[in-house]
Amino acid sequence: MQQFARHAEQRSGTFLGRVAAVFAVIVLGAVITALPRAVYAAAAFQAQAPANSYVQPDRRVGRVINLNQAIRIAQEESGGKVLSAKSVRGPNGSLRHHVRMLVDGQRVTTLVMDQQGRLQRAR
Repeated sequence: MQQFARHAEQRSGTFLGRVAAVFAVIVLGAVITALPRAVYAAAAFQAQAPANSYVQPDRRVGRVINLNQAIRIAQEESGGKVLSAKSVRGPNGSLRHHVRMLVDGQRVTTLVMDQQGRLQRAR
């Protein structure tokens, strides 16, 4: 009778070990298949800006800039002090920003930018 009990104990231990191994393989498979989706979702969530935040415009993308952004770009380009700024719409409907700057404390120059923020000319 003791041999039978010992034999039953050994068989049940291996059975539980097999069940645990199968369960571990199933869980590991689920984690491996879900991991790429989680990484992709995290990257997509991180790339989106919050609804009420200010996103600095990227001049290379081709977005239309306003006069305040043109003034900031002119200050970065020349390092001078802004005297005046105005936006002028051309006959073809394009928008140009004219920014008059005092450079080096003595020279006045006008920077003209198109609506994408590209410097057209400096007079």
